[in-house]
Amino acid sequence: MELPTMSIEAKRLLVLKTIIHDPAAADLRLSLFFSAAKSFRYDSCLQPFPPDFIINNEKSIDQLCRVLETIPPVADLQAGLAGLDEQAVVLLHWILCRQARPALRTVPKAHHDEVLGKCPCYAKYALPSHIFEVLYRENNSSERAFQEHATEFRTRHAFHGSRLFNFHSILHYGLQQHLNKVSLFGEGIYLSAELQVSQMFSPNGSGWNRSTLGTHLACIALCEYVDNPNYVKSQEETQPLPTDDGTTPPASSSSDGPSSIMTASLTGNGSFPERYILVKNNELVQVRYLLLYGTTKESNNNNTATSAGSQSAVDALYALPVRQPSYQMRHPPSRFVQWIANNKGFVLIGGYVGLLLIVGFINSRNAHFVKEMFLQKLNHVYNVVLGYRGK
Repeated sequence: MELPTMSIEAKRLLVLKTIIHDPAAADLRLSLFFSAAKSFRYDSCLQPFPPDFIINNEKSIDQLCRVLETIPPVADLQAGLAGLDEQAVVLLHWILCRQARPALRTVPKAHHDEVLGKCPCYAKYALPSHIFEVLYRENNSSERAFQEHATEFRTRHAFHGSRLFNFHSILHYGLQQHLNKVSLFGEGIYLSAELQVSQMFSPNGSGWNRSTLGTHLACIALCEYVDNPNYVKSQEETQPLPTDDGTTPPASSSSDGPSSIMTASLTGNGSFPERYILVKNNELVQVRYLLLYGTTKESNNNNTATSAGSQSAVDALYALPVRQPSYQMRHPPSRFVQWIANNKGFVLIGGYVGLLLIVGFINSRNAHFVKEMFLQKLNHVYNVVLGYRGK
């Protein structure tokens, strides 16, 4: 609980220390919060919600979004923090300091292979641009319960994909089976040992338009789960039989791995597909890493590095000396425009259905009758006007 005597200057100092400690992690935390706040499902996704923006037991989301638009990029916050108004500083302090558990730590590029090696994949997959480790306190209730289960059964790693705006609540509350929308094989938390499968459930979403990580992000959680057969459902991988010379052929991977895995993921052939894991107890799953795929649709004149050197460019940006903010404020888009941007598929389908209805009406007898009535009315008006002028 925050001390009521903490001054606004003390909050500025704590925010500044948090940003200096790990600017990329602070950027990610702000991006996840921004994505949840801009989502049309903010009421369920933006959990926890900043209490300073709850007025008369109602969430003031419009006011919250207006304050978010005043926050400069993380690289400019060191210089621009002193110029922010008190409401923006309080919000930053709540996001970065009061909600700093579990903590986020940027994983260096050189250790990415080590993290991805915790769950070897058969199918090819896209490499993440950033990886962040999720760190829990030892006295954390969910971590304590997980470790108690782990003393009796072995633990494994698997991936979980979800939309970007869900990860703010996932980070703070973990994966919850009652919030899962997918229930093809029963209720529970769905994981996959294939990163490619989880990528299907993690499309690019609108993040923070001032983020150095990318304005559009896709996020995947690398989870550790306790393999308790009473609560975990999975299909054992089929091991190849030994050949005549006594050797065991390698498991199929690059040739037919992706197609077979994707087919099993979509059809299942009436049974639980391979490389899928269904966990029916929330206490058996903990998020250990966040895999981030960042893209920027608007060109950035300050970033001239190639995609292969994106991580070094980010590190160089954060290592620059303190400079004056160079960003320009833009009028935030309306919630209707945001909804259309996040639901392009539904808009296209609705437009196609509407077009079919219009074409069907035009070709129907009713449309022909309406057209004839309109022409008759138009002819009547034409005759009346000419008759009036003739007089």
